[in-house]
Amino acid sequence: MQCKATLWILGAFRTSPTGGIEALAGLIPIHLHLKKLAKRSCLRAATLPSQHALLSLLSARNSKGAHPHPQSLALLTDAQSAWLRSPLLDTEVSLLNLTQCFNSLHPEICPGYRLLDNFPDHVSFHPCDRSNGRTRKLQFDTLDRLCHEASSDPSTLVVATNTSVIPPRNMQAVSVAHFWRLGEQVSSSIRLGVVKATSFDIKHIVIITDSLTAARKAVDASVHSGQAHSLAIIQALRGFFTNHPDHSIHFWDCPSKAQWSLHFLAHEDATSTKIAAGRHPATSLDAL
Repeated sequence: MQCKATLWILGAFRTSPTGGIEALAGLIPIHLHLKKLAKRSCLRAATLPSQHALLSLLSARNSKGAHPHPQSLALLTDAQSAWLRSPLLDTEVSLLNLTQCFNSLHPEICPGYRLLDNFPDHVSFHPCDRSNGRTRKLQFDTLDRLCHEASSDPSTLVVATNTSVIPPRNMQAVSVAHFWRLGEQVSSSIRLGVVKATSFDIKHIVIITDSLTAARKAVDASVHSGQAHSLAIIQALRGFFTNHPDHSIHFWDCPSKAQWSLHFLAHEDATSTKIAAGRHPATSLDAL
């Protein structure tokens, strides 16, 4: 079935090797795709609310405090567990390495109470068309002007953030945030930058990052990988915006490959710092 779809995408001959045309079309083999979907289904148990019936069937480690069902894994003997074949065991194995916690019923998720619902004019995003050289130059010129104005404005703080995952996989991801106020360097990535920035006596925060997708997730309280970081950012910004109509935060996109001054310093620190992951590293939902 996938072979036919690949032939249609590429317009290749029927006798073309399946593995080769799948690679050209960017499609993973169907058995690996099914395996990926099955694992994601198991990991979804970690995002369920504590009242969900499925959690009462899991072990005490993954049940989020739910009262165990008489047939739950927590009440099985070692002999029963050895003979049991169930998707619940696959779920248990998948959740062994996950260290993130999720809250699908947090008040910040409720429509009408979300940060962007209450303060839509205080948060702005400035994307950069990375395929257009003229647009990129205009973006960097604007950033240069903003930083120049901020160097003489004590009410504005400029934060350059970067996160780097250094191969091999036994190395930790490194997050860096550099702060500039009045042209002087004051010192996560986005969480470090935002939470620290709100502690200063300022009115405007300029966040320069190489991932606006991560910036949008940072102010999104819904269930996703890194939800705990987003909730910490949202709570800090809610206190920053409340009773201060002139306070604002601006997220600016800056590709790391452009090596733009302030952001490049943060990128260099993130990529040059190497820390071993250790025996029991923290593992996110996206990493699994």
